[in-house]
Amino acid sequence: RRSSRQPSKSQLDAPGVKDLLDKLRNNDSDMVVLKLKKYLNDSDIAPIVMDATLDALEENTNCQALYIQNFNKAMRDDQMMHLLRVLQTPKNRTWCINIGETYNVSHKTWTKFAKGLKHTNVTHMYASEHTITPKIKDRFRDVIRENRSKHRLHIDPNNLDVIVQCTHCWWNPINAGVLQPYIRNSSYYHILFEKETLGLKGTTDGKNIDKI
Repeated sequence: RRSSRQPSKSQLDAPGVKDLLDKLRNNDSDMVVLKLKKYLNDSDIAPIVMDATLDALEENTNCQALYIQNFNKAMRDDQMMHLLRVLQTPKNRTWCINIGETYNVSHKTWTKFAKGLKHTNVTHMYASEHTITPKIKDRFRDVIRENRSKHRLHIDPNNLDVIVQCTHCWWNPINAGVLQPYIRNSSYYHILFEKETLGLKGTTDGKNIDKI
């Protein structure tokens, strides 16, 4: 339930916020891989801004990857459950999410989020290990692995331009075995060896190659 007091409503008039909301509602091509920090460059934005972003995301149908990490004042229990509802809508296409560095979400909400993820298209993700328990992390990973049979966006060679941008996950989709022949013959092959680009959780040693 959102607070009736919204002293930070003026933040909605910020150019970056207005640009983001407009692009989300209009399925702008910049939204396919959405890194919120590009538009909301203040980690201390108010919950009202995240609420408006999630409302706009609910209208969006082209976002495939969502980087919504490190918004500690704006991302709380209500916003996490709102995000889950957005991801569960039939028209939502988001299959990759990074929600790391999110400290003000309760254990109960993380548990609900992990459970509800099975009703989404999310197949790849990252959440900071120090914000969730090992049990919840295992639940997340089990669910997203099972979700990989729901669609082919994460392994479709025709979606490679998006897939290579989905980094900093527990398992980066670029490591999928079925994609390797296409990657080797593409201009993206070098990315497999760039650990900084892939993120600390996306190395390419044998133990991290995703066989799915």
